[in-house]
Amino acid sequence: MVPARAGFCPLLLLLLLGLWVAEDAVSARPGNMTPAQWFETQHVQPSPQGCSAAMHKINKFSKRCKDLKTFLHESFSSVTTSCQMPNIACKNGRNNFHQSQMPVSLIECKLTSEKYPDCRYNEEERNASYIVACEPPEKKYSKKFKLVPVHLDKVLNIFIFPWPWVLP
Repeated sequence: MVPARAGFCPLLLLLLLGLWVAEDAVSARPGNMTPAQWFETQHVQPSPQGCSAAMHKINKFSKRCKDLKTFLHESFSSVTTSCQMPNIACKNGRNNFHQSQMPVSLIECKLTSEKYPDCRYNEEERNASYIVACEPPEKKYSKKFKLVPVHLDKVLNIFIFPWPWVLP
């Protein structure tokens, strides 16, 4: 058995910490926004825009081209009604996820050219349900809502089966 080299664990810890800080800085919300305001900025788009225009606003915060972003074509108040749906257990063990009651119009923006600030995106418009994480509100929304969305976890695929079944 070979003994571990001295200094290996602290070096590994430092490397992992550096990667965590770098990722956190890229995805972190601006300090002047609550989590709900940042969610609204990143995912709520009542008046549909193309991906290039919508993503330009998001990318200015991170100073890079984000890979993927989904915009819900609903008002913040409409998205917030999802927080009143039954809780769904989530992968991190918390019980604060909620599925939208109905499919909504949305657009998914997928990065095709990563030349910041001129990022280019393919866009896919569709109707789908979604799952959001909700938390009690801070500041701006505290009197209006009991829970507000703070994270868009997943857009659900809708499978359409032929109906009625046609038998040969």
